[in-house]
Amino acid sequence: MKKIITCIGIRPDIIRLSQIIKKLDLYFENILVDSGQHYDYNLNKIFYDQLGVRKPEYNLNIKSGTHASQVAKLMIEFEKALIKEKPSFVVVLGDNNSSLGFALATSKLNIPLVHIEAGMRSKNWLMPEEKNRVIIDHLADLNICYLTEHKGNLLREGINPRRCWVVGNPIIDVVHAVKTNFKQDSPFYLVTCHRAENTENEKNLRIIITFLGELYRKKNVEIKYILMPKTQQMMEKYEINFPEGLNPIPPQGFLEFLGMEKEADLVISDSGTVVEECAILGTACLTIRESTERIDLIELGVNVLTGMDLEQMLSAAEMAISRRREPVTHYGKNIAEKICNILIGNSLNFYKFRER
Repeated sequence: MKKIITCIGIRPDIIRLSQIIKKLDLYFENILVDSGQHYDYNLNKIFYDQLGVRKPEYNLNIKSGTHASQVAKLMIEFEKALIKEKPSFVVVLGDNNSSLGFALATSKLNIPLVHIEAGMRSKNWLMPEEKNRVIIDHLADLNICYLTEHKGNLLREGINPRRCWVVGNPIIDVVHAVKTNFKQDSPFYLVTCHRAENTENEKNLRIIITFLGELYRKKNVEIKYILMPKTQQMMEKYEINFPEGLNPIPPQGFLEFLGMEKEADLVISDSGTVVEECAILGTACLTIRESTERIDLIELGVNVLTGMDLEQMLSAAEMAISRRREPVTHYGKNIAEKICNILIGNSLNFYKFRER
């Protein structure tokens, strides 16, 4: 068996990789490395437990910090694992700081790099995630894309088409593989807000909280707000308080949160994973950002990009609440198996194929 390393950066990575890891374990000596960027139980270990993902061989314990300090610490620690394990290739998913650190360390040692979730673009260069994903895509020897349009983005940037594959979105396998465990008879809206562009920008954070307060005043429906530690710190720093009707709750396990998404009358989020899950579940959803890389969901009419204009946000909420949604099907199926087919079959001989 070839030895490989599969990297886990943050909570959404555990979710998306959960079915893929189980397949890779069957055909490779698969070493799991967790960055330790998310270290609270409700942000990390509970997802391993609920999704049946085995314990990683390595936890790099980088925790929180500035963008530079997180990437630097991860590169130093991950390089040690790479030198010790000598993998045939490394699998990285996503666009977070840990993903960037994994990719840089791998590429510097000239170890083949596979990037899952390649080619997504928000066209907003102010987003740290946008910078991360562009760099990782161009470092990767093999880019695994969810949709054809994502491959198109890579081709327009000059990446060789032989380095790009389209397989579908692995989140659909995960959602269909689990049973949720949340039920509430009374109506409610669900909110997540974690991106730096919203939580570290005082103006945007105030607009979002004001919008939610106005939404409650108009609809008189409970709003459950998943309060991440970083968001709480920013709210305390800016002296922002929750208005009436907003119920802050701690981060939830995957099964609990997916159940909330399924039962909610409306989900409001700046998370790419959340909006995809809602599209699969058929739940009305708003994206509270100025731009998005999930253009497909806008085009299909299952998601609304609100921007940061208060009246526009309220109008978008009214429209989303009033319309019925059908679960999307364009994400495909058996994504983990398709990824394994590509890697096991060595379809592009990408271990040797180094042309740029």
